[in-house]
Amino acid sequence: MNHSLLCIDLGGTKALAASVTHTQVEQVRQYAVPSQANLDQVNAFVIRLIEENLTTETTGIAIGVPSTLDVCSGTVLTTQNIPHWQNVPLKGLLEQHFSLPVVVHNDANCFAFGEYLYGGHHANNLIGVCLGTGIGAGFVFNGNLYTGNHSAAGELGNLSYLDGIIEDYASGQFFGRQGIEGRWLAEQAGSGDPFALQQFETFGGHVGHALAQVVMVLNPDVIVLGGSVTHSYDYFNAALEAKMQQLLGNALYQSVRVIPSTLNHAPLLEAYGLFQHNKINHDNKELANEV
Repeated sequence: MNHSLLCIDLGGTKALAASVTHTQVEQVRQYAVPSQANLDQVNAFVIRLIEENLTTETTGIAIGVPSTLDVCSGTVLTTQNIPHWQNVPLKGLLEQHFSLPVVVHNDANCFAFGEYLYGGHHANNLIGVCLGTGIGAGFVFNGNLYTGNHSAAGELGNLSYLDGIIEDYASGQFFGRQGIEGRWLAEQAGSGDPFALQQFETFGGHVGHALAQVVMVLNPDVIVLGGSVTHSYDYFNAALEAKMQQLLGNALYQSVRVIPSTLNHAPLLEAYGLFQHNKINHDNKELANEV
């Protein structure tokens, strides 16, 4: 039976919601996230978002969140870019409210596993890196999603770098720290503005540094880039690749492919894939218990 799932991608500044049936994404809606609201207000926002998008055909809810998690219980532990949204038993809260099965996972893990399932990369070892309000990564090793304890594997943005952390320099925060709106800068770069192009070149060097660290530690086959900042990939990819080659050397640099995601509505499709994967694992465990 195909599931019509309500899939949600919750970010630090915006959220997307859509019905997904057998990998067909329909009726996508975008919302501004009240990232500075208190815990109860953010919970109310998530519930309202779901209420506005449920249909009579919805059989489950899959939500990716920019947080560390207790994956088994679906509890949000910490959320850096929604500072008051901490220690939230989200899976239990939503299942009680809507009487539907719910899967809650880290958004970067959703992204990585979805790219593995649907991206056509033909790679056993894949890393998905989300460049948005922050930066996070998800790991697929030998076809299995690796999340670590509390789903904290891949919190690349929190590693120390220069006078702060990687997220300060290799995410949308790089532009925000300078009082620049990323979309405006991309428009300027598209018209050949030297200042905008230089900003993206500097940004690409920072991202290349971050990815080189990942390659040196994990040596994946492919790194797939997603997130809103990746829409400007053409303006920073040359600097990214140059920095990676400088830090890794030719042999290691050439052993890994770095490519932007080409999936339409990738975060929503990936939440769907993770829900289906979790359901299959759950059904298999139930069957084993009966034998």
